[in-house]
Order: sequence, then C-alpha cells, then structure tokens
Amino acid sequence: MDMQRFISSRLGIGIGLLIGRIMPPVLGYRLTSFTASIFARRKTSAIVQAVMQNQAVVRGGNLSVDELEESTKEVFSHAGRCFIDLFQNLSDPEKIKGLVTYDAAAEKLIKYSNDSSFGAFIVAPHISNFDLCLIAMAYHGLQASVLTYGQPKGGYQIQNKIRSQTGLEITPVDDKTELEAVETLRNGGLVITAVDRPVRKKARMLTFFNHPSPLPTGHIRMAIQAKVPIIVASASMGKDGEYAIQLSDPINMKTTNDPHSDIKVNGEAVMAEIEGRIRDHPGQWLMYYPVWPDVVI
Repeated sequence: MDMQRFISSRLGIGIGLLIGRIMPPVLGYRLTSFTASIFARRKTSAIVQAVMQNQAVVRGGNLSVDELEESTKEVFSHAGRCFIDLFQNLSDPEKIKGLVTYDAAAEKLIKYSNDSSFGAFIVAPHISNFDLCLIAMAYHGLQASVLTYGQPKGGYQIQNKIRSQTGLEITPVDDKTELEAVETLRNGGLVITAVDRPVRKKARMLTFFNHPSPLPTGHIRMAIQAKVPIIVASASMGKDGEYAIQLSDPINMKTTNDPHSDIKVNGEAVMAEIEGRIRDHPGQWLMYYPVWPDVVI
C-alpha cells in the first residue's frame, strides 16, 4: 500500500484518531516532523514525486536538489501538523473554534450562508487545514452543502461522517447531486467543493501556473447554470499556530455563445485567484497528486 492510499484508508484515519486521543500535541508535532524528513527522502515514492513536481512548479521551477527536498519536507511536516490539530481536538467544538481566527472573512462567510437571497459556489484549494476551518465555521453557524469526491471509500467515508456531524450537508458528487447543487444555488444557498485535484483522463485542460492541467470544471458549469458567482475560500496557518480563512470577492461568471470557451475562461479566472493563495503559502499546499502531466523534474 502506498502512502497516499494509507493516509486516506480506514486504517490511516483510524490511527490518526487514536494518535489524536492519546498523544500530546507537542510530541505529535515532533513525530510528524521527523516522519516528514524520512518521507521526503523517498524519491522513488509516487507521492513524493508528485509533491516534488508540484512544489517545483509553484516555487518557480528554479530549485536546487536540496531546496526541492526541503520544500517537500515542509509539505509533509505541515500535513502532519494539520493532522494532529484536527484529530487532537475533533471531539471538542470549543477547541476547534479556538484554533481558527474568527475575523471579518469568517464573519462574511457565515453571513453569506445565512442570506437566502445570495447563492454562491465556494471553491477551495487543498491549502493547510481546510477541514478544520470548515468544521469551525460550521460550529459558528455556517450552512452549506459540501460536494466531495465521488464514490468515497475507506477513510473518505470516515472524513465525510466527521464533517456531517457538524450539521453540514455532505454529498459525494454524481449527476443527481449536481442537479441538486444547482437548485441549492438558485435558492440562495452555498455549495462548497475543492477544485485543485487533477482528474484522470480528462480531455479539457486549464492553464494553471502557466502549464496545462486536467483540473475539474464542474463548479464552473454549475455556477453558470445557476447564474451565481464563485468565491474562492482558502485556509492558512500563521506563525502563531492559528488558522485563518481567506475569501475572494465574488467572481461573476462570463458567458458568451461558446459554452466550451466559457468553461475555460471562467475556470482559469478562478484558478488564477487560487494561484495567488498557493504562492503565498507553497509549503502548506497539501496536494499529493501530480497536477501537471507535462512537467518533468
């Protein structure tokens, strides 16, 4: 079993829950930092190769071997920190809320979700502890439908169960749920999904960090159908160890008589916003799949 499958398996999530219950956070941070150093040196591992490739692109492509290894270690180390923070506090809503700054951006997101006259598609990159931030926002009153990976198995089912316990509506994506999501948007609701995980065998490419990438575009299609804007939401961890969310201004969908062009133009406008978030926190971008098939390092 490779590391990515282990992380998302029932066993991997189960071990995370156990560590969260019995291990003090400081010890957990040290353990994950040590483990990250070991993982980063396993250059034959598919997940390490993917992280190295992704980091090479988002950091400008001019990294030395040592710099590339260090940036890869930073990703795994931050992932471990997020893992510990989430599972250490999962059973305590007040601690979860205390880890996430409730500022103007958080307040605005809650306000959007409770405004029945304002529908919007919230899209997110895999930066930092977005799951923890999403759960914290739910405890603050966030109302939203969350679209997740289709046909979830193993650990993904456990993750979705954890999210749903906060009152969020968790829905794996399929044709039926896409129709329901459009209806939710039209009725003034919020729909949330991640949009930076590449899609296998996808023909349509979006330019992302100046390279073509097979990224999802269903959120663009649904936003156009529902006639609502897209808002980019991301998470990041500050030097003080607290997490915060960042919100873009609403991005209105541009439409013409060419639907295929509309998908590409709007999709790349959204990804351009996400590029900026990743550039701000490259070591917190927890993407374990190769995003650019044409890039060789």
